[in-house]
Amino acid sequence: MGSLRKNIFSVANMEWKDKLTLLQCIASDLQIIHSQGLIHRDLHSGNILLDDLKSAYITDLGLTISINNALKTKNDGVYGVLPYVAPEVLINGHYTTPSDIYSFGIILWEILYGTSVPFDEAYESQLKTDVCFHDLRPAIIMDTPQCYISLMKQCWERNPENRITATKICEILKEWQSDENILLELIKSDEILKNIDNTRIQSYSYGINKDKNTNSEGIHYSGSTSSTDDNYKSRHTSFYQDDTQDELEIP
Repeated sequence: MGSLRKNIFSVANMEWKDKLTLLQCIASDLQIIHSQGLIHRDLHSGNILLDDLKSAYITDLGLTISINNALKTKNDGVYGVLPYVAPEVLINGHYTTPSDIYSFGIILWEILYGTSVPFDEAYESQLKTDVCFHDLRPAIIMDTPQCYISLMKQCWERNPENRITATKICEILKEWQSDENILLELIKSDEILKNIDNTRIQSYSYGINKDKNTNSEGIHYSGSTSSTDDNYKSRHTSFYQDDTQDELEIP
């Protein structure tokens, strides 16, 4: 089947019960990693392989590190795919299990809208600034179910200590699978979201857009739709550097 990224459009068009089953597989894998005292450190849709459209597992554990060693390790930069990297990691290289949760939140967004978060390397410096200091996150389109919005935002909390855990995510997804009201809400939103052109979703994936279908807040990058496959390969990037860095306090 290949990676989740390669199949993201097909996954987004599945029935919601199947999407929730797939998300449960991913969250369960992450919960197992964290329960063993480990941090993945490079979680993104390219590192999630599908057995089929209803089953997946997390791969590429080469950067996985124990929580204890993460506290002792000094990094000379960040290695990963920038849109999935948590703000505290961009600032000080401080990897924790909540850093993986932030990445999972981006995956939630991609499965919902059926596209990778557009990212252009030409805007890398600006993106770092806005993610770290202006709480910029991928745009959320109106008519997205509130339950799903809440889960994404709990993954994207600025303070890592306030982010939801993988264990709690698994519990929520399990509840949704058997909650007819939640399933109905998700199904109804699908009917609306499927009528929104993919290029329009990409055009406001990061930041403000005047389109009535988005309720995003942030800065719109006119070049965000020029993403290429190379932009989604894990690579080394420097920490965010700015005179205002000391003003941001992230544990």
